[in-house]
Amino acid sequence: MATKGYTSRQEVENYLLLNIDSSFHDQVDRWIAEVEKYIEQVTGRVFVADSEDSEKLYDGNDLASIIVDDFVEVTKVEIDDSEIASTGYITYPANEIPKTRIKYKDGIFPVGDQNIKVTAKWGYSVAVPDDIKMAATSLVSGIVRFNKDAQNGEKKSMTIGRFSVTYGSEREKNDMLTAVAILDNYKKYYL
Repeated sequence: MATKGYTSRQEVENYLLLNIDSSFHDQVDRWIAEVEKYIEQVTGRVFVADSEDSEKLYDGNDLASIIVDDFVEVTKVEIDDSEIASTGYITYPANEIPKTRIKYKDGIFPVGDQNIKVTAKWGYSVAVPDDIKMAATSLVSGIVRFNKDAQNGEKKSMTIGRFSVTYGSEREKNDMLTAVAILDNYKKYYL
């Protein structure tokens, strides 16, 4: 199963200070993919931008600016299939990624259903933010530990979202709680 790189088996092994047997690599990769999906569902964000451009449609709002999904680079903006020159719009916020707003410098985005087409590399950042990487690593490590400790009858676990995780120390428990707090800080809210 392909993962996006929010964490890796090696990072999970380093966190747990153990080697995961090669017979479990596929299973750990599935857990990594599930945790990535969970992170994206909880936050409403994709943390690694697409490597190729794709199109998304938006409704025109009769304003000079339009709010769009997180992106790192825009390559084309069209109104009713007419392209706006790249000098005819500005992306915001300035000097930051992700970008979330496009301002039409010479006009307005006319009211309409799905009449604005934006071609961009969609996502929050080019590389996974370090704190998201830590949250993903903590969550996957807790799942690995839960499954390992379940065989040994040990129990110090908690539920985070749809996952049961086990912690071996107060530090690991605090890391799990920190992971949840990190995800809360990245939540996308819609107005």
